[in-house]
Amino acid sequence: MEHALVSFLSRFTYLAVIVVLTSAGMGVPVSEDLTLLVAGGLAARGLTDFWPTLAAGYFGVLFGDSLIYHWGKRMGPRAYAQPWVRRVLSLEREEKLRVHFRKHGALTVIVGRHTPGLRAPVFFLAGASGVGFGKFLLADAASAAVTVPIVVRLGFLFGEHLEQVRAKIHQFQWVLAGALLFGLAAWLLWRRRQKPPPDPV
Repeated sequence: MEHALVSFLSRFTYLAVIVVLTSAGMGVPVSEDLTLLVAGGLAARGLTDFWPTLAAGYFGVLFGDSLIYHWGKRMGPRAYAQPWVRRVLSLEREEKLRVHFRKHGALTVIVGRHTPGLRAPVFFLAGASGVGFGKFLLADAASAAVTVPIVVRLGFLFGEHLEQVRAKIHQFQWVLAGALLFGLAAWLLWRRRQKPPPDPV
């Protein structure tokens, strides 16, 4: 897979980066992180320029995410019944996710982007759950504006050690997702404690 990806990106450069990342966002089994790392490595070798590579990577990520969001939006509530959604989302988790989308749509999108294996389902269901596209795009763009440059830069600096870098990125993503979820839980608990007690009857 890695060899084929390097060959394809080397041949078609910026357009290939956009196409592959768009496909990854739509659920094609191609690693977004690996694509960005390889793209950064190509820039390090002089086959592409760094800043256009970064721009292509950022656009490809957002375009793919937006397509899967709109797919979910067109399906509406039926999206939750899709077999590939059911594989990662139980009925109990479905209800919790609906509540999170209603109350914290943008934050749910941000957590989804940094949780391996959940990004595509969360974005798909964000559209199905009625999260506004503006809110979705702003949350996704802000989140990707942090991670995409980091991954491309890592590929630029350490292109000869892609597997090791990928492993570290996945570890970081799990830690970050856990930190975001912990922060959200702490914030919700704080808000609940700030509410005044109900008046006695």
